[in-house]
Amino acid sequence: MVDLFDIPLFSQLLVAFLSFYFFLKKKTKFLKGIALLMLMNFLVDFAGGYLSELGVRNFLVYQYSTLLEYFLILYIYKQLIKDKRYLNISYLLLIVFLILWIMVFYDRTYFYKAVIVSFLNVGVLIFLFLRELLLSDEIINYKKLLPFWVSVGFMVYYLPSIPFFSIWIYMKNKDLYPILESLIVTMNLIISFGLIWSSKRE
Repeated sequence: MVDLFDIPLFSQLLVAFLSFYFFLKKKTKFLKGIALLMLMNFLVDFAGGYLSELGVRNFLVYQYSTLLEYFLILYIYKQLIKDKRYLNISYLLLIVFLILWIMVFYDRTYFYKAVIVSFLNVGVLIFLFLRELLLSDEIINYKKLLPFWVSVGFMVYYLPSIPFFSIWIYMKNKDLYPILESLIVTMNLIISFGLIWSSKRE
């Protein structure tokens, strides 16, 4: 049986709970996107682990969740980035991602290429957001802004994971998997902290 107190999975459950709690309090589009993303991440890893224990292939769970993840993160940053012209970069990456994602049905090795493009997109969106934040008056109170902490959390997980997934198909064992798990836990702790800390602004 999947252990909910497995540290990475528990951290996902924690951040999903907190994000939904604060969404119900404030009901902003940004928080809705975060809550949906965090809940999806938890459910995907829970279902993936459960199916794996049953000996059932769980590849499609991760394939479709990657597609949803791309659109949810794009939705999240569309609420933050005011100059929509720069989002064209993300839309171009979306076309590349969709082509690779479709190719997965013919060759599963394209999945890791699709993941890398997806993570690159996160990097682009974080850069665009932080650029606007740096040029705005909100930079004075950046430590109390939830989008700042979410972006830091995303940066900690998504950007270091690019080289990890670049070599995934060449790995013969899971010796490096704890590194990925530690990145997941760190991201969730940062976002959880941001949810609690930013709520003190009011």
